[in-house]
Amino acid sequence: MAPGISVRPGATEPRESKTRSDVPATTPSSLLELQIDVWKTRAQAKQKWLERTLAEPATTPRDAKRQNAWIQEALQAVKRGQDEIKYQSALLDVYAAHLSALEMSLMAGAEHRARAETAASKRQE
Repeated sequence: MAPGISVRPGATEPRESKTRSDVPATTPSSLLELQIDVWKTRAQAKQKWLERTLAEPATTPRDAKRQNAWIQEALQAVKRGQDEIKYQSALLDVYAAHLSALEMSLMAGAEHRARAETAASKRQE
């Protein structure tokens, strides 16, 4: 089939792809790497902003009080975020274990069926 042409499942005629054939396809791993780079860049920018903001001295006692209150609120937000990540990570660990168990069951089932089919074909001979 020509580059840039694809067939839809169930279709009888090929259709022209909307992507250019000379542009390489983006793989899931490169999408993940791109997303990681975006997140790292954002995190670095936020970290620099935070460091600049924290380096600014309070000009009045009221500013100092407000800055301390802001820092405490920010710390609480960070702790909530960390707790949420721990929670989500625990759920993902359980789900990954479940998927592994399913994979092993399916592989064992496939092997069992293959052996049964081999034994049945030998008996027919």
